[in-house]
Amino acid sequence: MTTIKSVRFWNGNKSAYRQQFEFDVLSLLLTATADSYGHTNIIDDRTDLPLAEQEGAVLDNGSDVLVTVKGNAKFAGKRFIELALSVTKQLLGQRILFARDDKIADFTTTEAIKSMSVGVPETWVDAELFRQNGFNVVERGDFDSVFRRLTDGEFDFVCFGANEALEVFESRVANQYPISLVGGVMIEYPFPLVFYINADNPELAQRLQTGCEIVLASGEYEALYQRYFSEIENTLHLAQRERLLLENPFI
Repeated sequence: MTTIKSVRFWNGNKSAYRQQFEFDVLSLLLTATADSYGHTNIIDDRTDLPLAEQEGAVLDNGSDVLVTVKGNAKFAGKRFIELALSVTKQLLGQRILFARDDKIADFTTTEAIKSMSVGVPETWVDAELFRQNGFNVVERGDFDSVFRRLTDGEFDFVCFGANEALEVFESRVANQYPISLVGGVMIEYPFPLVFYINADNPELAQRLQTGCEIVLASGEYEALYQRYFSEIENTLHLAQRERLLLENPFI
């Protein structure tokens, strides 16, 4: 078996909570296979790449592996090997809405949400997904400006996966903007996060596949998931929310 001394993991364009969890999942897979393959160091590259073409080229530019949404159009036509593990189960597709405090009362039913406009930072996969489901989409700006634009009334809501919504709210919204999390309802669509592995590194792909099988069977992956997300699932009352179900045309 090939010893891989280091892997470059591109881990940008996402919240800090997601970055740490996805790093820990990759570390778990490599550790589970260390006896057979040897110890491997992870180069954790958290560089944000604002342009779609920059993100789509990360594997061409020296990265070995990344985590992205399945069917990400930025990688259309690119060479990669996909690891069929939904890294955060269905959590990323369970979308928690952020709305202005003076408009929260408008979000009482999923039916009401269908007529509202959604703000999406430029190049995010969500934009076309919402368009395909009949939403009025305002796609402009970046992650850092989206809450200011929501406050200014440019659109009615933004949304983030349940796996990161609380961290995003606490780090970027609380005590900064007159915005709250919408309770009682959520939008849901299939949106699995998967590993894309450099096609020139099939040994790494095989190793991660083996690691995946090991940690799923041993319960180690489930334990890691619960450590990160069980409290979040309870705090957000995901099981009790009314769900607006959308289709994902990319998978």
